[in-house]
Amino acid sequence: MPPKPHHPFPTPPCRVCLACHGPRLATLLETATIFRCFALAPDGVAALASWTMPPGGLIALADLLTAADVGHLVCGGATCCCLAPFARRGIAVAAWISGDVADVLPAIAHNRLDALLAPGARPGRIASGPGRPGRPGRRDNLTELLRHE
Repeated sequence: MPPKPHHPFPTPPCRVCLACHGPRLATLLETATIFRCFALAPDGVAALASWTMPPGGLIALADLLTAADVGHLVCGGATCCCLAPFARRGIAVAAWISGDVADVLPAIAHNRLDALLAPGARPGRIASGPGRPGRPGRRDNLTELLRHE
């Protein structure tokens, strides 16, 4: 089960980085081939920079994003250990998102990133079934989780 998101939803104005493989978000954060940085403002989106994975891996990437004043990272699948370097630097991560860059940016701008949640990913929800009763009262809406955690 994917880890529960821990950070607020990106709202303009902000800088956001998308972990990509070609024109889409990479399936896994650590397999992204390019990281695309954008400035989101109420009046639109501007491409700022792009990077390949630095030689130091995810820790070096977290340092690079911090130096570039990026506050949010949007990626496909990611485990808690992959997210730790970003959390330590105050970078909010929206994981388990899928789609093309052309779809992700408007979803962020319109506060609808939850619509691009990867198939099968249900952050914050415990699956019900034999020996695994669901937990009543737990939120399973990604937008709500990202806004309130």
